[in-house]
Amino acid sequence: MEPRLSKRSAALAAGALVLLCALFILGRPGSTADHDHYRTQLRQLRVATSELEQDVLRQRVGMAQLHGSSDRDFEALAARARQLRSAPGFLPAEGMRSLNASLDTYLRVLDGSRAILAAAREKEQQLAALREAYPGVVAATAAALPQGAPRAHVEAMDVDVLLASRAPGEASGARVEDSLARLARAREQQPLPAPALAALDTLEARTRELMALQRATDASFQALLDHGATGEAERLITTYLQLQEQSQSRAERTRIVLFGVCLLLVVYVLVVLVRLARASAALGELNRELEARVAERTQALSAASAEARASDARKAAILEASPDGIVVLDESGRVAEFNPAAVSHFRLPSARAVGADFLSLALPATLPASQREAVHAALLQENGAARLESPCLRADGDVFPAELTFARVHADGPPRTTVFVRDLTERKAVERMKNEFISTVSHELRTPLTSIRGSLGLLENGIVGELPSQALDMVRIARTNTERLIRLINDILDLEKMESGMLELKLQPQTAQDLVEATLAGVQGMAETAHVTLRSDVEGAPQVKGDRDRLIQVLTNLVSNAIKFSPQGASVVVAAGFTADGRVRFSVTDQGSGIPEEKLPRLFGRFQQLDASDTRSKGGTGLGLAISQAIVEQHGGRIDVSSPPGQGATFHFTLEALRVAAPGATAVLPTDESRHNVLIVTADADLSTLLRGLLSHEGYRVVRAATLTEAVQAVEHALPDALVVDMQMPDGPVLDWVRRLREQPRTRELPVLALAGRSYAGAKDAGTALLVDWLPTPVDETRLLKTLRYAMRQPGQARVLVVDDDATTRRVLCAQFERLGALCIEAADGESAVALARDTPPDLIVLDVGLPRLDGFEVVDILRQGKGRATPLIVFTGRELSRTDQRQLTLGITRHLTKARASEEELVASVRELLNGLLARRDAAAEPRKALP
Repeated sequence: MEPRLSKRSAALAAGALVLLCALFILGRPGSTADHDHYRTQLRQLRVATSELEQDVLRQRVGMAQLHGSSDRDFEALAARARQLRSAPGFLPAEGMRSLNASLDTYLRVLDGSRAILAAAREKEQQLAALREAYPGVVAATAAALPQGAPRAHVEAMDVDVLLASRAPGEASGARVEDSLARLARAREQQPLPAPALAALDTLEARTRELMALQRATDASFQALLDHGATGEAERLITTYLQLQEQSQSRAERTRIVLFGVCLLLVVYVLVVLVRLARASAALGELNRELEARVAERTQALSAASAEARASDARKAAILEASPDGIVVLDESGRVAEFNPAAVSHFRLPSARAVGADFLSLALPATLPASQREAVHAALLQENGAARLESPCLRADGDVFPAELTFARVHADGPPRTTVFVRDLTERKAVERMKNEFISTVSHELRTPLTSIRGSLGLLENGIVGELPSQALDMVRIARTNTERLIRLINDILDLEKMESGMLELKLQPQTAQDLVEATLAGVQGMAETAHVTLRSDVEGAPQVKGDRDRLIQVLTNLVSNAIKFSPQGASVVVAAGFTADGRVRFSVTDQGSGIPEEKLPRLFGRFQQLDASDTRSKGGTGLGLAISQAIVEQHGGRIDVSSPPGQGATFHFTLEALRVAAPGATAVLPTDESRHNVLIVTADADLSTLLRGLLSHEGYRVVRAATLTEAVQAVEHALPDALVVDMQMPDGPVLDWVRRLREQPRTRELPVLALAGRSYAGAKDAGTALLVDWLPTPVDETRLLKTLRYAMRQPGQARVLVVDDDATTRRVLCAQFERLGALCIEAADGESAVALARDTPPDLIVLDVGLPRLDGFEVVDILRQGKGRATPLIVFTGRELSRTDQRQLTLGITRHLTKARASEEELVASVRELLNGLLARRDAAAEPRKALP
């Protein structure tokens, strides 16, 4: 092998020398012929430029031109300069840019010289015309002057101006100025007639115009000489020579560098060849060792193959024993493998499943398109694992809840997707049991607590007489701790609902000012007890879309915490305003001792008390901030806190600002009708539309009569429950018709509401005794509904139907309502409630949902079919109602209150509001009925 390696070494060395020569040749400078030719062109350009400028001067002094200085000569010179942009190839790009920049400068100067020359020639033509006309002006002026000094000066001025135009210069100009001055003095010394003075003025103006044009022409030619293109041509030649010299220097350096590189290359190749020669002997030995190792590895691979087969058997056993269904899909989403658990889940043999489309096999046809698209997107996900819950279809048609986990597997061959299917039937059953337990706790625990709180509140308010001071303190303590226990249960249930995603928010437009004021009004008593001042700072009029009660709950938690940890005499500031990014920021700032930095991370945890020696004495369950954070997060925000040491704390959160909708949007009115019939008599279509929408929304069946004739026929055909009559009818006096109705026994008690454009006092004289009420137009909607309600109810004391299966709760509620002056009717189940509502229509229903026989939903559905549809309703239950539940539990004006969350004052205020004036009547008959004859 040594001789063969030596020949190779020689060949590589020779190749390196050849490469050296080639590089040396490539490193030579460019051709000198190109350089000489380009330099000659530059010199010719300079000579041509100089000759053109000489011809310009020759023409100026009146000599004959040798080559010409017309526009065509300028254009030829510019074309020759543009041809010079193709410089020799040995110049670098930077040099070409510099040379082209010099050529651009030359062309600009050349264009400027041509423009100056054109302007100068135009001025020479004007000057020649003035020179030709000037002697005539002088002669005319001399003829207009009498004999004397002015005339002599005028005749002498012709000679001065002629000399100045023939030999321009500063001296000639000064001589003309002296002549003008002498003429001016002569004019002053010798009185002249007006024509002579006018002629002198004309002569002076023509003289000054000729001299000014002479100076302008001289200045143009002087500028042509000072800024000629010959200098730029010289600089162009100098720039090229400098660039050519720099190029030669670079080429020389490059050759030297290439020569050194080639030498190093030859040395390197020789060293490598020597090392190869030394290693060739070792290669033979390594080859023999490699053969031995290959034999050993072959034996090891045989053993590994046996172990791999055993591993595959174990994996197959795990796959078959897995409790989760494992489905392997190919790149098109079809089933490639189907383990026994999947067979059990889908109740489909593996042979039928393999090759089928997974989405068609697993998803029911009734699955909403949005969920189907979510499953398809998870199937197509490339990176990571996607997990979601979806109903799945069994082969026998049953649907079961499942958790699907999609994992894309990249291995040899096309990518595949593994789907892990977990049957959630048992988990869902456990969740249902958990929800039922929560519902039981909500109803069976919070309902008696509400009764206890109400009873203690009645005792505290003196329903059984004034209590001794010690007994009153005990009652107050019991009520306070009962409320504390109710709050704890509410907080625990709220957290449970938030974590399970069952908390529904009533998102409505809210103003920050309203939220802050409502919060401060609720905690004002607590602040006064703690001797803490509350201040609000709302900038602008920010609005958000959120659940009013929940947002007030968040602010109340934050403000109550700030009050508890503020010293006496301090102030708590509740602020709201826009942030720089357009969101709405709420903040609560106190003047307490602040929160240590190390305790901030666990501030929003469950049952967290920062300091047992302090916060325990302040009270609280430790759930307020956790609940507040959950509520804010469901609104799309997050609570943060900042607390500089010893400077108090500021809790703040931000929500999306509400963009106010365009005016004119209206809510869709319900289309279902009730059994209360109201006849509207009006010829005004707009008024009819307004009343129909308003009354239909409140549950009345509305019939319209456009004329009195139609109204008479409608009343004769079917007697309505009430009449709403427009007094401005075109076909007759309305009061006469109403008077006739009062004379008939069938329509004597029919309530009539009159709509008039006059005031009530003015309409009273027109026959008020025949009517239930006068309503001015435009119609006051609240007054109209209130009057209709009073007109169609039975006379007597305000009646409240209390429906609750807990006797204690009924007694407590009735005691509170009777103190308001209402008559309470009790019902312990749904059937009794329906019967009582039909027998004696109440003015208000207070309804629990969890009732025996008929539950609250069924009671509302039955009442909605009859005249009870417009009855005001307070749903007072221990159950948390979803939005769907609240929509179903609606009659007339409806309030939804939770027993454990609503205070006694809130319930009483709702009752007083919905009875809407009936409490003042007590046992008296309804006043609209008194007005009937």
